[in-house]
Amino acid sequence: MNEYTKHFIRENIVEILLSIPKTVIFNFKVLPVKSAIKMPFIVSYNVKLGGVTRDNFIVEKKNLSTASMRIGFGDSANGCRESKKGLIRIVNGGKIILKGTVGLSQGVVLLVNNSSLVLGDHFRCNYSTTLDCTDENIVFGNDVVLGWNVTVKNNDGHTVIQNGRQKKKADSVYIGNHVWLCSYSTVLKGVNVGNHCVVGYGSLLTKAEPENHILYAGVPAKPMRKEINWIE
Repeated sequence: MNEYTKHFIRENIVEILLSIPKTVIFNFKVLPVKSAIKMPFIVSYNVKLGGVTRDNFIVEKKNLSTASMRIGFGDSANGCRESKKGLIRIVNGGKIILKGTVGLSQGVVLLVNNSSLVLGDHFRCNYSTTLDCTDENIVFGNDVVLGWNVTVKNNDGHTVIQNGRQKKKADSVYIGNHVWLCSYSTVLKGVNVGNHCVVGYGSLLTKAEPENHILYAGVPAKPMRKEINWIE
């Protein structure tokens, strides 16, 4: 167990103890027994689970270590614990596919309906993230970070009629490798973000081609800078 994991356990020991029943159930629901007994997932009691099984919550990374995958832990945007409830719901043949380790903070909402939500290795999202994936896929690359209150939604929610014609209700979203979606940003259907990009604070991204090293900002968001990069 590395120092980062030890620190996480020390800082969250009370919530981890309260979450033991949900953590145990989750691990044995989604992992083979040999992997589940290591308890790689630590799942907060504040996360509601719906329709999650080994068939639709697919973990591709092998040899996961204890407490390496955290769901529902973390502070709110102002640094205080608010105990905001999270939700993971998979319906109508949907799938969540994990390519590696993930960290899903407090208040996370993952809704997957008749589609696939793919989270790349080292995917992390902060407080109150919503990923709404319906009828078409949402795919995140590796080393993606989402700030507070980020929404990625690949569907309109309701059917829109324009000039008597029904508009396409859902379209896939692709987010490349090493991308930072800043706090309060929103990404909508049909967006394709390249590698090493940043979506600025409070931005609404409705159109993007897979171009690398771009800073998007504004409402609606547009490319504001080229040849950018970012570090943690």
